[in-house]
Amino acid sequence: MIVELCVILIDLLFTTLITLFCIPVGRGYHYFAPFLLLIAGYIVGMIIMWCVLSAFTLVVSKKKKYVKPMKWANFWLTEAISYIDIHSGARMKITYKEPLPNERYLLVCNHLSKFDPMLLTKVYGHKGLSFISKPTNFKIPIGGRFMRGACYLSIDRFDKLQSLTVMNDAAELIKNNYTSVGVFPEGTRSLDGSLGQFHEGVFQIAKKANCPIVIVTISGTENIHKNFPFKPTKVNLVIHKVLYPNEHNVMIAKQISDYARNIMFEELKK
Repeated sequence: MIVELCVILIDLLFTTLITLFCIPVGRGYHYFAPFLLLIAGYIVGMIIMWCVLSAFTLVVSKKKKYVKPMKWANFWLTEAISYIDIHSGARMKITYKEPLPNERYLLVCNHLSKFDPMLLTKVYGHKGLSFISKPTNFKIPIGGRFMRGACYLSIDRFDKLQSLTVMNDAAELIKNNYTSVGVFPEGTRSLDGSLGQFHEGVFQIAKKANCPIVIVTISGTENIHKNFPFKPTKVNLVIHKVLYPNEHNVMIAKQISDYARNIMFEELKK
């Protein structure tokens, strides 16, 4: 919301100054010009804010491996994502069947759209939530560097050794109480809306970190790009189950994977 507020303030300042000092009083267009200036001022404010955010990212190294999230990087990443989410038209309803744990956790969710991690970040980002993400996302202007500074983890699904390293790094982030970690066990977005097969290895993160597993479903995000910009999109986010260590420690990763997938499948087929 801070990015949106800054853009609006710049917009109002721009419109006021141009109206007072650049538009002669008495001219016919003096009365309707401010409305056009509000539109132009918003665009100017947006450009200025993205330039400021871009300057902030220069502090984050593209090559350095961060073992602890930079709080300011996480803050501005969450704010920038929230700004995008506001204008995406997503109208989110959140249902808690169980409350979130007080300690750090592994969040597992189905994957329908590129907006899934963005909306989850908007809701839980300021509390500390980093995602395991594909390498190409770290090349996104502004966001990519913020992701790196916020300890998002880049994973190559086709490199088993690198994937194992990422799983260990994720477990360390949780174990050291630096941040919670979000994963999409399907490994990629579903193209037809159905729930894909899970990569059970991601559940080893919770076992190594000895942390709770938060099982979540999201629906409706696959329609955002179809409805934008003329129609809002209803998005349902449901927190189904928190599986605590004393529950999942007696299960192997395959059993945890099947358990989580069954919960998601039953919800999504409704």
